[in-house]
Amino acid sequence: MYSFDFDTKANAVKAYLSGIGSTTLNHTYGIKSSATILGWVAKYKKYGSKGLVVSHTKSVYPFKYKLKVLNWMVLHHKSYPETALHFNIAFPATIFYWERKLENGDLRPMKSKYKSHKMNDDIDSLINQLKSCRKQNLELRIQCRYSNLTKDYDQIDSIHRIIKEYSQVPISRILKILDIPRSSYYYKKKASLSHRDAYNLKLAHTIYKIREISNYKFGYRTITGILRNTVHINHKRVQRIIQMYGWQCTAFSKKKRKYNSYHGQVGKIAPNVLGGNFKTKLFGRKTTTDVSECRYGNQDIHHRIYISPYMDLATDEIIAFNISNHPTVGFTLKPLIRGLNTLKKLHLPYKTIVHSDQGIQYQSHVWQDTLKNYGAIQSMSRKGRCHDNAQMESFFHLMKVGVMDKHYQTEGQLIKALKYWIWYYNNIRPKKKLGYKSPVEYRKFLIA
Repeated sequence: MYSFDFDTKANAVKAYLSGIGSTTLNHTYGIKSSATILGWVAKYKKYGSKGLVVSHTKSVYPFKYKLKVLNWMVLHHKSYPETALHFNIAFPATIFYWERKLENGDLRPMKSKYKSHKMNDDIDSLINQLKSCRKQNLELRIQCRYSNLTKDYDQIDSIHRIIKEYSQVPISRILKILDIPRSSYYYKKKASLSHRDAYNLKLAHTIYKIREISNYKFGYRTITGILRNTVHINHKRVQRIIQMYGWQCTAFSKKKRKYNSYHGQVGKIAPNVLGGNFKTKLFGRKTTTDVSECRYGNQDIHHRIYISPYMDLATDEIIAFNISNHPTVGFTLKPLIRGLNTLKKLHLPYKTIVHSDQGIQYQSHVWQDTLKNYGAIQSMSRKGRCHDNAQMESFFHLMKVGVMDKHYQTEGQLIKALKYWIWYYNNIRPKKKLGYKSPVEYRKFLIA
């Protein structure tokens, strides 16, 4: 180990106290660790210049002195560096070595034929005293920890946490320290586990009912949000129960058919007013629309219908929608006009932004003139950037997971399923971003 002389230590300490960082001083004086300089500073503050004096002779500590140091460390709950600083011992590792020797029964004075029996008795007394202090310290720490835990947990949970923290201490000894009979502990433990199992079973029945109502389309986060309307529960417990019964939702992993209405630039392209910022607390301020395709029967181009919803971005509510066999401009105008008329009745003090992609319907002058007549602002996604209309794309994904998971033989069956699902989505289906309220409930909450 490299030893530094008194002048080097003194200069490094003065430089550190003047404001120079330990890392800079490490490079200046060739010191490997900042802990070395900090140790010199601590010794200088406690002992002055004497603490920096380099000893050229190997220190030999008496046996009683070693016991005194170890006893002080245990009684005052100090670390090895703190104890070394207090007794001005050069290396904290020396104290660690003494402690291990004592635990192994090897920390003994050198044998001498001239040593009296009285000295041996004094040494044994000091060792016993140190061991007694360590035992009392452990007992006090366990009792103090138990007292703090019982403020937040019941008795059994508190004991379990202590057993886990003090895994090296036998359970019987922990119970004895806490003055809890073993029979009482194991009886309450069994009763507690039975109560927990019964509660989890009851919770599993409730979760199953929620899954049935949602047609098995809810994941553990949504189910947790619904349960929190009546009970205080952690999402991890819900996730554990769902995994235990194999109830994980896998519907969202399936790829769905996408519809593309972009045919190049055939009209005027509006700027992207939203710019990807869908957040707003104002109902009717930001809205969006799009077209999606659903198939039935033979699943070919002769067996398909189109749906065009008009959505409010503050609540995710579908204000209006239209279903048709042909994705014409008139088909997309119907939900737009119905939606804008609904917003007009509210006498909103701000203009409505209507966002869409660059589909052929939305480049039409008829569509753009309709927006001008209602005083609305048109906004369009950038070409090939579906994320610019992410909220509507997310809705289509939810809709197809909820509706298109089964085959429909006729057009009427598919239209009926779509209409019912949109009603269910608006009025019943909870959403995490809305505080686990449905879009209609959240709209009433915003307007109230």
